[in-house]
Amino acid sequence: MKKIITHINPDTDAIAAVWLIKRFLPGWEEATIGFTKAGGDNKKIAGVDENADILYVDVGRGKFDHHQSGEISSATKLIWKYIQKQTLGTGFKETERLAIQELVEVENEIDNARDLKWPEIYQPRYFFYFHLIVDGLRGCGESDQQVMEYGFRTLDSILLNLKAKIKAAKELKKGIVFATPWGKGIGVETGNKQVLFRGEVGGYVVVVKKDPKTGGVQIYARWDTRVDLTNAYNQYKQLDRQSDWFLHASKKLLLNQASVNPDMRPTKLTLEQIIAVLKKPVHHTGG
Repeated sequence: MKKIITHINPDTDAIAAVWLIKRFLPGWEEATIGFTKAGGDNKKIAGVDENADILYVDVGRGKFDHHQSGEISSATKLIWKYIQKQTLGTGFKETERLAIQELVEVENEIDNARDLKWPEIYQPRYFFYFHLIVDGLRGCGESDQQVMEYGFRTLDSILLNLKAKIKAAKELKKGIVFATPWGKGIGVETGNKQVLFRGEVGGYVVVVKKDPKTGGVQIYARWDTRVDLTNAYNQYKQLDRQSDWFLHASKKLLLNQASVNPDMRPTKLTLEQIIAVLKKPVHHTGG
């Protein structure tokens, strides 16, 4: 039976490194996880790299422990390099490989205290970050195994979102760009919610997403604009009376599809028809 050993009170570097092994290193999916105390000196654990069926991660001063090195590295980074070498880069789709690389780079910053350069580090929202939550779990007395399991599930979610973010950038390039009374908008046929956020960050004042499978529509407007979707809301209800729409109190969020209400009836309007309502009116001059 293959076994992965890391240190007690696992931090996100230990969690992410073990997660990479169990998710992406062939033959290690069912490996058990053990925990040991980290040594206070710089000595190797006896036999640390001698048994091919036992991997010491972020502990033991072996090949997957970076604490004996002066380099800006991490167990996560070392394991990712090892996996790529073992698999020769095969088995990874481009989007997945890029997403994992982004995850590894962020974890490497966290483990080397490079997150101190992040502008949000002194803001309350910073305490919602994965590594801070893991620290809290350890402080709450959760067992090492419980912390590891929480970390695995969270990293699965983070990877899913990173992949969606990368796909969103590609999908936006194929979107329909249009002018609105408030600025530039874009419409995309996709089921990828990250398109909405990526579009707003990219400078569009209005982003329209129409799910090609369900037909449901979501329209997001940047909070720092003068966009008011009230008129669009009223027009859509008139154009398609058999659909359901929800206008947020901010007037900048208009939904015909919502995960919190699966009973909403999707519109039969096309993406082009949805966009037509939002377009800047054309003023004709007499002649």
